[in-house]
Amino acid sequence: MRISQDPFDVISSILNFQNQNHQFWWDKTGKQLAELLRYGGYTKSEQYTELLFFAIHIVPELGAAPDKSGHLPWRTPHTPDGTPLELSWEWGLEGKATIRTGFEPIGPLAGKALDPFNRHETDRWIKHLDEQGLVIGLDLEWYRHFSETVLPNKDTAPSEADRAKIAKNELFEVAPVGGTFVMRDIARSGPMIKAYMYPGLKGQELGISKSEVVFRAIKALPEDQYKNLIFEPLQEYLEEATRKWNMQIHIFSFDLISPSKSRVKIYTRAPNTSLEYLMDALTIGGRNDLAMYSDEVLQDVKDFWNIFTEDAPKQLPQDGSARGPGFYFTTQAGKIPTPKVYISPGPFFRNDLDVLARLRHYFATRRDAETMLPQMDNYEKALQAIYGMDYLENTRDIHVYVSCALQKDQLRVVTYLCPHTLAREAAARKLQEVSVST
Repeated sequence: MRISQDPFDVISSILNFQNQNHQFWWDKTGKQLAELLRYGGYTKSEQYTELLFFAIHIVPELGAAPDKSGHLPWRTPHTPDGTPLELSWEWGLEGKATIRTGFEPIGPLAGKALDPFNRHETDRWIKHLDEQGLVIGLDLEWYRHFSETVLPNKDTAPSEADRAKIAKNELFEVAPVGGTFVMRDIARSGPMIKAYMYPGLKGQELGISKSEVVFRAIKALPEDQYKNLIFEPLQEYLEEATRKWNMQIHIFSFDLISPSKSRVKIYTRAPNTSLEYLMDALTIGGRNDLAMYSDEVLQDVKDFWNIFTEDAPKQLPQDGSARGPGFYFTTQAGKIPTPKVYISPGPFFRNDLDVLARLRHYFATRRDAETMLPQMDNYEKALQAIYGMDYLENTRDIHVYVSCALQKDQLRVVTYLCPHTLAREAAARKLQEVSVST
């Protein structure tokens, strides 16, 4: 009998999860990560390393599995169906991908009276990484600072309205104002941890806007760190864009490495899809000179924007009901702020096969098509292995975001994927109920 040499199968045969919740998440999401690593061009050794880290240090943090009725104590707001994991594929310019795992650590008391906003588990997990020396270069200085200045006080009690939503398990509405999640960047040079924070609840606590929470937190850094970030031009633009485009800050992020190397990222969104909006953000309202980029890459970003927004109206509802395209602005010590595009294709596309077709069209019409199209083939194979063609044809929010960033001569593209674990479990339960009833 031939023994499988597939890293996922080998690890599955060795690991023996004592906790049924852990076994559920490994079975449902470990294979998905394995497919992305395999088709992304990772060596067998790299696949084993990342899958073992995922199994031992991430799977136990994904919380409870849904019960027979589909109920969960805490449903993460970071993905369309509440699955507490997001996977991403960065399209390497040399034909190989960089895979990332983003997730919300979920504590045993999340959504309950003692931890209504799941405030404690991320903190515990990051300290565990630090104490065990599991990530080379991990630095918690900024994590401590921004946890104090961006997140609500751990003793903050939920409002009456939020308490009612928690009681009804309406956590999608509550968590985005005060939650956190983390991402492990499986870079070829070595992994890095990033933290993502929602500033809304801190704003409620202090009676100020989310933007003001973020601005105050950055200004409260040690003086030399703040000056090195060159943040004032970006703050000026964000305030200007709020008035001009109704641009809103909704996520704040940073790398858990030395402050001298860490990046601050501010995620924004506005109800607009016009090229004028795109170019205004790319130039930081005219503050950044795009002469450093080639004419070809500037055309690339316009083409990318048009391909993924062409079916959307130029003006979206101003009440935030439609997820308009956004930007995350990155600033780092000694460097000028730079914007990156991210677009939620779900509201405007037929299905996820449509997203794949547009990605292929984009890469096929670029000057580096010969390098990128084989990677496109592998990406399609990975998604077909994970979801199947029928599922891709009947869903339109597996691709949570498609993103791109300007580099000197080429565009760097990243796609963010929802595993759809909870959605597929719900569909399976419904099918079973229909089968039983007939």
